[in-house]
Amino acid sequence: MTSERDTGEWRSEELRPARGPNLPWLALAGVVATVVAAATMVIGIGDSLGDDRPPSRLLPLQAASPPTTPPASSPPEDTPPPTPGSSKSSEPPISEPPIYEALLRLHFAVDEGVEQGDVRDDVGIDLTNVIERILDHPGAPPEHRDADVAHLHHKIATRAREGAIDDDRARELHRILEHATD
Repeated sequence: MTSERDTGEWRSEELRPARGPNLPWLALAGVVATVVAAATMVIGIGDSLGDDRPPSRLLPLQAASPPTTPPASSPPEDTPPPTPGSSKSSEPPISEPPIYEALLRLHFAVDEGVEQGDVRDDVGIDLTNVIERILDHPGAPPEHRDADVAHLHHKIATRAREGAIDDDRARELHRILEHATD
C-alpha cells in the first residue's frame, strides 16, 4: 500500500521486570496509627485494673460521669424548713418569661391566620419578622419589651383597619399580646 518497502526486521524492546507489591505510604501510616491506638487502649485498660494507682486519680470516663455514691467528705447540711413569711419559695424559678411564651403563641396564631386566609401573606411575613426580632433578644430590658409589645399592638390595629387582618383574628392577636407582660 505504501511505496516504501517493509524491511521485515522486528525491533525488540526490553520489558522492565515487574516490581514487587507496592505498599503506599499512606496505608503504612494508617497501620502504624492503628497499632499505636490499640496499644494505648490496652495500656490504659491495664492501668485501670491495677491497684497501684492513687484513689484520687480518675480515668477520663470516670471523671465525666457522676459519682455513684455521695462523697463522704461533705457533711450533710441542716437547712430549716422555710417559714410561710420567708421570701424564699420552694417553687423553681420560671425559666422563660411570660412574654416569650406569649410571643410564641402569637407567632403560631399569625401563621395559622395566614393559612386560613385571615391574615394577608405579606402582613404575616411582616408580623413574623417583628416577632422573631423580639424573640432573638430575650435579655432586653423591660422598657424595650413593653415598647415592642406596644409596637405589635399598633401594627396589628393598623393592618386590621386596612383590611389585611380579619377582625376576629386581630382581636385574638391583641388578646394574646395582653398576656405578654413580665
